[in-house]
Formats: sequence, structure tokens, C-alpha cells
Amino acid sequence: MMQKRIYIVCLALFMFCFISKSHAQREKSELSLGYGYYSFYSLVNGTPFSASSGTYAFGYRYYLTRDLTLGMGIGAENISTWGSFVTFSPEFTATYLDTRQSTVRVRLYGSVSYGISIFTNNTIKSDQANNSGVWATGFQATPFGIRIGRQVAYFAEVGLGYKGLIHTGAAFRFPRILARNRRHIDD
Repeated sequence: MMQKRIYIVCLALFMFCFISKSHAQREKSELSLGYGYYSFYSLVNGTPFSASSGTYAFGYRYYLTRDLTLGMGIGAENISTWGSFVTFSPEFTATYLDTRQSTVRVRLYGSVSYGISIFTNNTIKSDQANNSGVWATGFQATPFGIRIGRQVAYFAEVGLGYKGLIHTGAAFRFPRILARNRRHIDD
């Protein structure tokens, strides 16, 4: 029952982030692509790093204000000795340092996300049992993240969860769609 509620909340946030054109035109949006090492699932299972594919993550963030974002993260990892995980998780990010006035923009931030993971067991043969669709909790707590750049940026994060202890990648922030709507978010 709890997993069904989590699924509904994730689906509602996903729809809010991607479908609502009126919100997307007011503020900026950002897409990110990253790779993480040593996910929570690898640590719990005691899996050596060589058995894990690492976590490939895709993220979307919508800027509510200069310093707060709401978004959705999707991550996938395959642990050859155990199983595969695909995680869908709404994400909240807060910036605690921003050098927007300097030549090279640096942002320090923290984020938290909580959603669902779909687990597929690799160790059970398909004729023995149904090995797909087991749901689990997916989360990521990132107390320290750094983003360097403006519209195109590189990021590195340290945290615990489905993205891994160390997560790094690139992000692209979309400019405002309507030029007449220049509000409080700076480049």
C-alpha cells in the first residue's frame, strides 16, 4: 500500500515537472546526465565495485527561486552478482553558496530525494520464479554538491543513496522561454 502511494506521488511530480507549460515559461529548467560510484545498493550487498556497472543518472530540475529547485531523478545500476535497479525519485535542492557575480560561477548545494526503485533479480533463472518488478525504496541524500558553470556546467556530488557516494556529470540549463518575463533568477 505504501509503495502504491509513493508511486502516485512520483508520477504526480513527474507530470508537474514536464507537462505544465505555464510554470516552465516562468522560470528556468535544467537537465543533467551523470555517473555515480558506490551506490547504497552496492554497499548494502557488499558488492565489489567491479561487479557494479555504477549508476547512470538523468535528472530534471525546475528553479522555483534562485536557490531552490524541485525536480525528478532517474537512475539505473546493474550489479552482476545480485540484480538491476531503476530508481525514480522526486528531488529537492537548496543552494547555500552562489558566486553569480564572478566570472566563473560556482554553486554549492545540498539535495534530498525519496522515491521508488524497481529491482530485477539477476541470480534467479527465469524458469524458477518471477524475477522482475520488486519495488523498494529509493533515496539520495547529498549534503555537498558543487556546480561550476552557467548555462552549461559540470557538477560533482558527495552523498549516500541510489546515485552513489560520488556522483559527477554535466548539466544544461535552459534559458527563459519568454524574454518579456525577466524576473528574479539571474544567469
